[in-house]
This record gives sequence, C-alpha cells and structure tokens, in this order.
Amino acid sequence: MPDLYRRRLIWALAAGAVVAPAYALAEGGAEHAPAPKPRPKAKAPAKAAAPAADPHAAAAHAATPSVPPEEALGRLMGGNARYAGGLASHPHVNAARRVEVAAGQAPFAVILACADSRVAPELIFDQGLGDLFVVRVAGNVVDDATLASIEYAVIHLGASLIMALGHERCGAVKATADALAGRGSPDDADTKIGALAALIAPAVRAIPASSPDPLDAAVSLNAAHAAAEIFAGSRPLRTRVLAGKLKIVAARYDLDDGRVTPTRTQPV
Repeated sequence: MPDLYRRRLIWALAAGAVVAPAYALAEGGAEHAPAPKPRPKAKAPAKAAAPAADPHAAAAHAATPSVPPEEALGRLMGGNARYAGGLASHPHVNAARRVEVAAGQAPFAVILACADSRVAPELIFDQGLGDLFVVRVAGNVVDDATLASIEYAVIHLGASLIMALGHERCGAVKATADALAGRGSPDDADTKIGALAALIAPAVRAIPASSPDPLDAAVSLNAAHAAAEIFAGSRPLRTRVLAGKLKIVAARYDLDDGRVTPTRTQPV
C-alpha cells in the first residue's frame, strides 16, 4: 500500500469518513478480485501414500468467530457496567475454567490497551481466563509487532471484536505533548521512549490549542488513530470488517468512574 494513500486513509477513518469501499477500489478491487482458475490436478500414483494431516485443520473451528461482533461488544460493555457499578461477577476465574482453557483458547475480543497499571482489561470489563486477548503497550499504539498479535487473535483464535482503548490522563500522551512543546524530560535521553512519541505525535498535533482539554482530546484521537491503523494496515482484518465478521472500535476509559465509552467504530 503506498505510504501516502495509507496516511490519508488513516486520517479519513479517524475523522469518521466512510472510505472502506473506496479503498478496495483504489487497490484495483483486490478485496473482491475473482479467484484465479485452479490448475489441472496431476493424476495421483496408483499407490499414493496417505496425505499428511493438515496442521491447520484442528484450528479451523477456533478461527471461526464464536460470537457476532455486536454481541462481543455487548459482552464487553455489560461487563464494564458491572465493574463500574461495583457489581463485578469475576467470571471464569475458577479451577474448572483454568483446566478448560488449558486445552485451547477462543477469546471473543482483542483489547489493545495502554500498559498503564490502572488499566487492566480483564478487570474493567469483568472478564476471566480465556475471554480476552490483550495487547498492552504504552499509549496503545500500533506497530508491526502489535498488529501481528492482533491478526493472530482474529485469524487463528476467532476473535470478532477489536477495541483500541485509550484512557483518561494517559502518561504517554502527556509526555508526547510535553516533548512537542519543548518540555521533554531529560531522563528520556538515550531511551527508546521517543519511538512511542513518534506514533502518538500525530494525534497530539491535530488537537487545537484552544481545545477545552487538549490532553483528553488527544487521548481519544490517539485511540481512533490506532483503530484506523489496524484497519488500514492489515488486509485480512480489513476484509473481515467489510464482510461484517469483525468490528474495530476506539474507546476511552475514565480512571475516575471506571466507565468505558466507545468513541468511534471503523469503518463507520
């Protein structure tokens, strides 16, 4: 994908534009291109050996979404309502569940969350062992390793929902804003922290200085950018979204009241 077009796609998605079908056309209809004609099969020898077992056959069922995307989102939000209301049920945390998931996993949702110690997805969504596939990195940013982890959870484990979760008073977003304003910490010299800032900076720069709460606005936009990057950066995930088999949502977690608020779904 050309870098310029990819950047435009991410910004359009983060702004809430309906661009997914246009993107497929821009790639020459690659998403819907007819499959190539199969080559003629060679005749098998009279005493052919038994075919080797397909290593992916056992995972075929797990790769099928276990719940529709809307139901997966409903489960998350229902669990968050229990948590925020002080009524968490702490499901799937007993010994029986541990034994059950030891044999295999089929999480219904992927959560891309900040590594902040106050943002623990299994707790704030009141879920248990095997329910969520959680990817955590400061600033909930998307790089190749993050995207690969998300792809694995959807393609091989059958998750039908991806949530990019930002949170109130995010330290990574604030540090990026401070660095862009020339107030960066000298302790960050000779570290890799700048790699995070480079991924968060577009959201910070896009917020007007006149915004009532620039930091919180940047937090929400940064999550929207992450959701858009997941959609734009992965053809297999994009194909599932366009087919209605996968939903990608950006959301914000409130540290004070414990509530998660979805802010945008990609594509709209």
